[in-house]
Amino acid sequence: MKHGVMKHRFAPLVLALPLVLAGCDGGRDNAPARMAGRTLQVTAVELTPRTVEIERELTGRTSAYRWAEVRPEVSGILKELCFTEGAQVKEGDVLYRIEPDTYQAALHRARADLASAEANLKVTRLRESRTADMLRTKSVSQQDYDDVKAALQQAEATVQSCKAAVEAAEINYRRTEVRAPISGRITISNFTVGALLTANQVSPLATIYQTDPMYVELSQASDDLYTLKKQFGEEDDPSAITATLTMPDGSSYASVGHLNFTGVDVNRNTNTIILRAEFPNERGELLPGLFVNARVIMGRDTRAILVPQQAVLRDLKGNPYVYLIKGGKAERRSITLSRAIGTDWHVIGGLELGERVILNGVNNVRAGMDVQEVPLAGAEQAAPSAGGEL
Repeated sequence: MKHGVMKHRFAPLVLALPLVLAGCDGGRDNAPARMAGRTLQVTAVELTPRTVEIERELTGRTSAYRWAEVRPEVSGILKELCFTEGAQVKEGDVLYRIEPDTYQAALHRARADLASAEANLKVTRLRESRTADMLRTKSVSQQDYDDVKAALQQAEATVQSCKAAVEAAEINYRRTEVRAPISGRITISNFTVGALLTANQVSPLATIYQTDPMYVELSQASDDLYTLKKQFGEEDDPSAITATLTMPDGSSYASVGHLNFTGVDVNRNTNTIILRAEFPNERGELLPGLFVNARVIMGRDTRAILVPQQAVLRDLKGNPYVYLIKGGKAERRSITLSRAIGTDWHVIGGLELGERVILNGVNNVRAGMDVQEVPLAGAEQAAPSAGGEL
């Protein structure tokens, strides 16, 4: 008896369960139809031309503005180092002294030869004068005068040769003091006192780097540079192209640089072109060979398209798209993004100026849906969504 009562009590519940499930299924099936059958109120923004700086993030290394390897121009024993390694030196400063005795003796000998030649020239010139007087009185023959005249010319040539020898000896003597060819910071010396040096040797004594200003050599893809030149034209004044640096620790370099050279050939292995920027380096923060990142302003696009970030959706593959208002309906449009500028995306493909992009309510929009643009205050608030149509 009890079992029969229990059976009758559960029977209505079992009969009602399919009706409940049928009601749930019918509601899910009819949701898209109800969504498509009504007009969604949204706000939109019109795409107007904006001015945007076209920039590129490039990597490169620093290099000295000027550098020079110091080498001896005469041979001899290194007698003295006259500088502090790693210090700043000025052009013309004495850096090394080579034992000068041999070159000093050669200079004295050359000067003595010059004095002897000048004395001989003086005597020969007097002889030529007397012989000329005697020739007028027929006391000597023309041949005798010609011989004296030739001796005078030879004596004059000997004097000139001795003067040149003295000048060469003075140059070699001065070169026993090795001077700085440029101003800058000098490296550690590769030779110590007592070393035997040879003229124009392969190994430098030291190297001097002028680091203010400093060069930064950057690599840019040749295809990208060609596209920029085609779009904006080639800049007549390279200094108008500015650049900023990010140091290896992530900090920003205080001074702004400018481009002063664009490569004239393409590296066949990397398909890149070398750009060179110049930066002031008064405090010596930049050292040669430092790896840096540079942000280079390549030009300005005066008809750029900026779209608010909240209007941009992404599909499952991460590709960006937006919805436009076209004839009262929503149109989905895939776009190409460049970079974020403030709260906007810089769009470089897929949109045209004058089009209207749906802003508020975009999460509830579907392609082909009827939409009505309203002012921001009257826009329908978007319900929580998974992030747009996928």
